[in-house]
Amino acid sequence: MPEKVLLVDDDMDTLRLVGLMLQRQGYEVRVASSGQQALSMVQSELPDLILLDIMMPEMDGYEVARRLRAANATADIPIIMFTAKTQVDDKVMGFEAGADDYLTKPTQPRELFAHMKAVLSRAGKARTAAEIPSGAPGYLIGVLSAKGGLGVSTLALNLGVALRQAQNGEVIVAEFRPGQGTIGLELGLAQSDGLTRLLQRKATEISPREIDAELVRHESGIRLLLASAQPADARYMSAVNNFEHIVRHLPHLARYVVVDLGASMTPVTTKIHHQFNELILVMEPTPQNITQTKALISDLTNGGAEERKISIALINRIRSGVHLSWSQVQEQLGRTILVIFTPAPELAYQAATSGKPMILTQPDSLSAQQFAKLAERMIKHSRG
Repeated sequence: MPEKVLLVDDDMDTLRLVGLMLQRQGYEVRVASSGQQALSMVQSELPDLILLDIMMPEMDGYEVARRLRAANATADIPIIMFTAKTQVDDKVMGFEAGADDYLTKPTQPRELFAHMKAVLSRAGKARTAAEIPSGAPGYLIGVLSAKGGLGVSTLALNLGVALRQAQNGEVIVAEFRPGQGTIGLELGLAQSDGLTRLLQRKATEISPREIDAELVRHESGIRLLLASAQPADARYMSAVNNFEHIVRHLPHLARYVVVDLGASMTPVTTKIHHQFNELILVMEPTPQNITQTKALISDLTNGGAEERKISIALINRIRSGVHLSWSQVQEQLGRTILVIFTPAPELAYQAATSGKPMILTQPDSLSAQQFAKLAERMIKHSRG
């Protein structure tokens, strides 16, 4: 695929002329006419290189570079300052702000292209080195249920945060539900189509580098691979080979990876479930869902999943006397329940309206303790 270059300049002639030259050289070009517009575009575009003017109103290039370097998601994007400021002090300020290279206008196209190729080459070598897995891969946890609406996404997100709080290693939470993504909406994140972009690629093009570029860092410290909420994107559920490549690379990017697999045995889950170190099945205490969950367990084990890798999380969503007790569920299911979540509708509503995971909305709540308990057990399992 062509390398993507973001050209940032408040001069329209520069945007047009330089942009045209870059396109003729085979680059995919994006343009921004202000510093603020550039910062917004970077969040969704994640270019391979930024050509950044310094003298712009409201926010100059120095400040743009500093902000890019301060954010985890954009800290490693190569930046070339491309400006008419020629003084040594200007260049020093540019490099101190985070520029990888500094070019003064006007310059010959050949010189510009040579600098771009050199910077892109250095960045590519650094990313390639970072892709080489060091040590054992991380622990891969899949979360799913026999039917929808049981809180699979909520459990996956809060478990990820709890794992991050319990240890210092990287944690990734990934949604494998194109067209049905909810985590990005719940957290108020603008960039929520990273999974879609990966599914649009050829499967063989997906590497740790490509996945890493699509991860969004949350304030809790976890990184997220988010699924689009656009219903039309559900068509990418058929890209099974892409999912297989993604799930193979994810454990090399974090110590713990929690994947929201959604409901039922989709073609994707059927294809990749054997790659997980652990599968957490979310269920509710009703006779109907016990029957459904038993069938799901049967499908998983018949497909090659090991019994010992399957755990049960029981979620009581309503305070009601009509559902079964946990002991009745265990007896009818024929399996031990790993963790039980008590009803917390008020906390769930508060978390949804505040744009925070439940575990961060009320850190001292019983629900937060239950998520922490589940995380502790996952860590123990990963070490055992």
